[in-house]
Amino acid sequence: MKSWNIYITFFKKLYDDHYLSDHTFNKDNFTFVKVNDDYDVEIADNKLDYNLLFEHDFDIYNPVWQQKGYHENSVLHHVYQNKSYLKHDYVGFMEYDHVLNRKFCKNIQHIIDESDEDLIFSFETFSYKQLWEQGIVLNPFWRSKQEGRANSRWNCINVILKQYNKFYGTEFTLDDLKQKNCFPICHAVLMPSHIFEKIMRFHSFIMESGQVEKYHSFNWRSNAGLMERYLAVELSLEKAQIISNIQLEHRSYNIKVVKPEWSEQSLFKKFKNQFLRR
Repeated sequence: MKSWNIYITFFKKLYDDHYLSDHTFNKDNFTFVKVNDDYDVEIADNKLDYNLLFEHDFDIYNPVWQQKGYHENSVLHHVYQNKSYLKHDYVGFMEYDHVLNRKFCKNIQHIIDESDEDLIFSFETFSYKQLWEQGIVLNPFWRSKQEGRANSRWNCINVILKQYNKFYGTEFTLDDLKQKNCFPICHAVLMPSHIFEKIMRFHSFIMESGQVEKYHSFNWRSNAGLMERYLAVELSLEKAQIISNIQLEHRSYNIKVVKPEWSEQSLFKKFKNQFLRR
């Protein structure tokens, strides 16, 4: 039997019904990672016995990734740096507001045990067209501009693909992405641990270079959003089959997240960014 573990990121609350909705739920397959020390845990009234891990308890830990708004990518980075993924055949990630379906654990276990090839599970998925037509741009000459023409050379998919090829010495094209036509989003994935190790060499390189921090500075969540697209491209370029028939509900909660002090803008910068977005 192959082993697998999904790290579920949360900063404040967990919801029992998100996991009890799975009649085959096995807590041994999940690690709930508490992030953002600005919030206290509020699960005293929960009934489930969660396998909790405070992000700051990783042996190798740097608070800067949460402080700069990388969010779930901070957990990915720390799992990679601490080699925690080596404990399992498959490693995955999810956010606290994802809801498991009725036989989630049983189905995952059955599928990976029966397969002789590598599988990547995408629990939330965009098509190529959906991701491309968002027109999210990484324009070095207009870094505050978040969206533009989909066919722009600065469409983030173009930029990420070029960076990926340079890093790995590959020659992938947009046609390769169109053919796969399946982009895992919202950090809701499960993959073989050796694939995680491979893609994180590039993913961590991009984070540590700080290059995405130059863009969309009016949106303090942009670092997480951009890295989400890096992850989507990275996984779509793998030879593994992407399993996308297990799509999870992603609930929306009106919960205020504290903005770090570094994200506060001057009045001039706020006016400038409002003008550029027109």
